[in-house]
Amino acid sequence: MPNTTVLNNLIDKNEYPMIFIGSGIPKRYLEDFPSWEGLLEMYWKQVNNDRSFYSFLNSIRQELLRENPSMLESEIDYLTNIKAGTQIANMFNELFFAEKISIGNFSQKNAFKTKIPPFKKAISNVFNEYKVKTEMHEEFDLFKKVLNKSQIILTTNYDTLIEDAFNDDNPNKIKKYIGQRGFFEQTYGWAELYKIHGSIESPSSIIIDEEDYDKFNKNSVLISAKIISLLINSPIIFMGYSLTDMNVRNIIKDFSSSLTPKDVSDMGSRIIIVEYDEGNDAIIEQNIYDSELECEYTLIKTGNFPKIYQKLININQGVAPSEVRRYQHIIKKLVVDNGKKGSLNTLLIAPQQLNEIESRIGDERIVVALGDTANIFRMPDIMSYVYDYILNKNEIHTDIALRFVASQNSRSRIPFFKYISGVNLDNTNLNPSEKEKIKQRIASCTDLTTVVNTINKSNKIVKNSLDAIKAEKWKKDKERDVISYNITKLDENEVAHYIEKEVVNLKKEGKLTISSAMRRLLLIYDLLVNKKD
Repeated sequence: MPNTTVLNNLIDKNEYPMIFIGSGIPKRYLEDFPSWEGLLEMYWKQVNNDRSFYSFLNSIRQELLRENPSMLESEIDYLTNIKAGTQIANMFNELFFAEKISIGNFSQKNAFKTKIPPFKKAISNVFNEYKVKTEMHEEFDLFKKVLNKSQIILTTNYDTLIEDAFNDDNPNKIKKYIGQRGFFEQTYGWAELYKIHGSIESPSSIIIDEEDYDKFNKNSVLISAKIISLLINSPIIFMGYSLTDMNVRNIIKDFSSSLTPKDVSDMGSRIIIVEYDEGNDAIIEQNIYDSELECEYTLIKTGNFPKIYQKLININQGVAPSEVRRYQHIIKKLVVDNGKKGSLNTLLIAPQQLNEIESRIGDERIVVALGDTANIFRMPDIMSYVYDYILNKNEIHTDIALRFVASQNSRSRIPFFKYISGVNLDNTNLNPSEKEKIKQRIASCTDLTTVVNTINKSNKIVKNSLDAIKAEKWKKDKERDVISYNITKLDENEVAHYIEKEVVNLKKEGKLTISSAMRRLLLIYDLLVNKKD
């Protein structure tokens, strides 16, 4: 399979992905970040001085093997850590209550009043502070940009690295759901973070022992339902997990079990696992069917995460997920909340006015249609586009206009140079495919003489004034072609007035199409007036 095919498809389709982040990500970017096993070892040393940590783990592992001789090694390791976590938690809590272990800023009174298990409070303290590795700052900045291109983010991590990174440069903060609370609520489905194993600011939510995992597994269907509902429009990318990680395997197995055989096949390009492959600077893709998971997915192996990030950053729908969430939030306040009060009225606003309108929500009777009169949740048609362009109405946003231009057949003639004059296309919100189409259009029609030469030979009649052409009383398209042929000899203001009048009449007549001769005249006039050398 060609390298990065699935990522290129993601960019071409311009789909913001879901991203599922495991402990491999903070371990990659943060100094002294402990693994699950390392965390347990640290606390084992506090609760037991007589026995080595790995002697303790081996005894648990042997017991599990005796009880489950056919179990996969990865699952044995997973259950070993859970059972170890349970025993260490019990020992730690007993020692704390016996005042043989202390926790910073957490007294016996705190434990009694808050009912927070001491072991979970101690864990939250470990992850409360972190420092990004000096040598990883540049790559971490790319990672932050990827977070802001994610429709939703899910994680099994306890630390706050993800939300801190997302919010660092984003005025629209991410909405955070801790535990499984968000799966019981109606959510917007944009710019949301689901910390499914808990978070340090709510120590009781941390999943670490057998009882915690049992409760989590009982409600895992909620996570599956959320993922499946979003997979239609948003692929899911797992980062910071290995293929043997039971957290990710259990989650994939849960939601794949709800899919039909056809859905399973279709999911091959919708479920993407990025696995770190040290020393491999390339991006290698494999399409895998996992019989145990009964699921197809794409595995990407690389040691070059920046290359992955650079591709994902190219996804751009014109508005960031956090902004979509903000728009939805305001619309809900206006339509749903005020609607329940029977206090609705209408007001049409442009997107940039949303900040102003939020402050007006209260007793005012208001409903907002998000958009401008020329474009409310739709692309313009050719007549609307030309009318807005020629009459300088500026009611169609530049990004929408450029997207319309990119959507047209490359051979069709339409004016567009006004929108690209002095503009670096690479800095616009267009997706890569749209940018390329416009660049191709520019390359194919930048020469006025070339376009004039396409006029039918019978219409190449020399005239020196617009009045002289109109006096001939030719049919409209012949008249337009003769104007096009002589345009450099004619008075520019007179031609502008003629074109404006023609466009207004076409609009009044309700025309849905524009003749080739009129399109050619529009483009030739555009080249003459708006094309900058």
